[in-house]
Amino acid sequence: MRILVTFTAAAALACAVSTAQAQDVRVIASNPQGSIFYASSVVIGKLMDEKLKMQVRVQPTAGTSTFIPQLDRGEVDFGLTNVDDSQMSYKGEGNFKRPSPNLRLTAIAFPLTLGVMVPNDSPIKTIGDLKGKTLPWGYNAQTTGRVLQQAVLASAGLTMDDVKTVPTQSLFSGVDLLGEGKVDAATISVGTGQGQQANVKLASRGGVRFINMDASPEAVARIRKLLPARPFVVQPAAHAVGIHGATTIMAYNIFFTTNDKMPDDVVYNVVKMLHENKEELVKGQPVFRGFDPKAMTEEIGVPWHPGAIKFYKEIGQWPPKG
Repeated sequence: MRILVTFTAAAALACAVSTAQAQDVRVIASNPQGSIFYASSVVIGKLMDEKLKMQVRVQPTAGTSTFIPQLDRGEVDFGLTNVDDSQMSYKGEGNFKRPSPNLRLTAIAFPLTLGVMVPNDSPIKTIGDLKGKTLPWGYNAQTTGRVLQQAVLASAGLTMDDVKTVPTQSLFSGVDLLGEGKVDAATISVGTGQGQQANVKLASRGGVRFINMDASPEAVARIRKLLPARPFVVQPAAHAVGIHGATTIMAYNIFFTTNDKMPDDVVYNVVKMLHENKEELVKGQPVFRGFDPKAMTEEIGVPWHPGAIKFYKEIGQWPPKG
């Protein structure tokens, strides 16, 4: 009888531990594999595992339009969201039909660059040259792509009415169309896997090339009517496929986002871990070179998680600047 009780207690304890561990698995939802969001989410998840002893799973999805509602409902725990998606989804405006009132910001992860890619031998040199050309459009699985592309075109005073379109599901699949020769240009971030693939497919045309964007005050004003973004000069680098010289494109902030159900101590520890480990982040993904531990907050009209606020107050980064 004594052995039976001991065994039963041990089994119960093992079951309890197993259940607790299952509950402690944190899910980071991301854009598809091959995207910067996916690669960056893997790096963050690895650090959460190594530094905080959290079990983390990165779950790729079709895009932010797919996983932000899940994040709001608490079905996933974290995700990287750009400034436009964060604002629009929280309010239920633009491409988001229902608000996500439970969304909470934890940190600026990095600024993301966005530009227009063309075959290297293309006569297209500037955004203004896109008038009358064929671009991907629709982006039903990644509706924020519509705003991003419209903002880039606005820098040259263009709208989607000034170009021809081919329907596709996301910015990533739009770059696939470029590699297949079905469009003249495609909007994408610097350093994506899709851009690298298109560069290989278009090798006979010299690979791919990002085109310059107007950085004048008038151009910036047109962009900011659609998106809180700014001109950004990218220099050639090993990871920056398509950047052949100093190239002006667009930059906007990407946030590591959670929901109001996430415990304060979990968020506090995650934000503190990010703040202390830029070097490790950069080793995992070059995009984190833009991560600034001294500027991790920004006021965009979306609430910040209390656990993050506690940490930022401790290091003097609260309240955030607009």
